[in-house]
Amino acid sequence: MKGKLMLDGFDPTVEGKHLYDLRPLVPADDTLKEDVICIIRNGEGPTALLCGGIHGDEYEPQVILRQLIDEIAVEDVRGRLIIIPTINPPASQRGSRVSTIDGQNMNRSFPGNAEGTGTERLSAFLHDVVFPLTDLLVDVHSGGGDYFVVPMIFGFTGPECGVDEAGLDRIMDGWGYPIVQYVEGIASTSAGASPLVGVASVEIEGGGGRAVKSSELAIMREGILRGLHAYGVLATGPGGMSRPPIRVAVSAENNHAAPSEGLIEHRVDLHDRVEAGDLLAVLHPAAGRTGAALEIRANGPGIVLRQRARFFVGKGELICGTGNLRM
Repeated sequence: MKGKLMLDGFDPTVEGKHLYDLRPLVPADDTLKEDVICIIRNGEGPTALLCGGIHGDEYEPQVILRQLIDEIAVEDVRGRLIIIPTINPPASQRGSRVSTIDGQNMNRSFPGNAEGTGTERLSAFLHDVVFPLTDLLVDVHSGGGDYFVVPMIFGFTGPECGVDEAGLDRIMDGWGYPIVQYVEGIASTSAGASPLVGVASVEIEGGGGRAVKSSELAIMREGILRGLHAYGVLATGPGGMSRPPIRVAVSAENNHAAPSEGLIEHRVDLHDRVEAGDLLAVLHPAAGRTGAALEIRANGPGIVLRQRARFFVGKGELICGTGNLRM
């Protein structure tokens, strides 16, 4: 099997449900508690990989994927389902977005390095060992501590992938999420790196803002089960959504950043539709003698997809992200 990193007893070909401890991948930190990769194999069929916790402070995916390890039985699977609730234990076990071992953002570290730092080793294991087993990567994210995010899905494929553009659209529609987003991939991210080695990917987002809400957990959970059933890895799944998704395109002009540090007051809500020039937020001064605020206005028409959750924002940090309606 490709890749220098391996776990004791790791055998993705055997039938049944099997769990393997990820701690040997990070030998530099002997304080980590157990975190696992679970492989459920039941006969012939596609292989889907559910991966959470690349950003350690995004806890909704970790909660749901641990529950699914407990709940999904071997007979529920058609083919192979790989579940990694927390691929970045040095971050997630300490409430941090990035690794506390090396300070790296794991979602900018692919393809990784099997002989590198803790983050680079975890990325290399995913890229070199797990991706070659996989037909579809489902990279599960949330807003974490920094953002509120609408439930949305986006994806990537390439010429070597078993899923083409039309098939990817069908997979994303099968999730039943209200927003399907179209955005350029970044090769150093998990979802951007996998198509380069023949693995189609979808990334789902939603929730966040330093509080885990039951309603947002339910949306994420049902979307995962619905999407995996539509893809054919799960024998059953919940019913579909009644409305077709809204399709949006996102580019650099949709990201509205803070021109200076300050305190954010949002003037729109998630899901709101805005026009060019509409007031998205005001940025109050965090220091000084004046209370005069700066206005943050929309660069163009779109739907509000993402908002900064923290009150204080630094210069250049994202305040609000929108998406343009795709006709």
